Amino acid sequence: MNIKKLVGPLVIIFVLFWIISDPSGAGSSVNGLVGSLKSAGSSMVTFMNGVFK
Repeated sequence: MNIKKLVGPLVIIFVLFWIISDPSGAGSSVNGLVGSLKSAGSSMVTFMNGVFK
């Protein structure tokens, strides 16, 4: 069996188990990830505004 075909479902099962067993921790992690992405996007916009002024 191809290792990629095995890892994908295992990751999905692990994430579902994590969400079910600790929903507040999972929510907190997702909130932190979204905050980091928002900060990175804001930094990119600031950089592009500086480049194209």
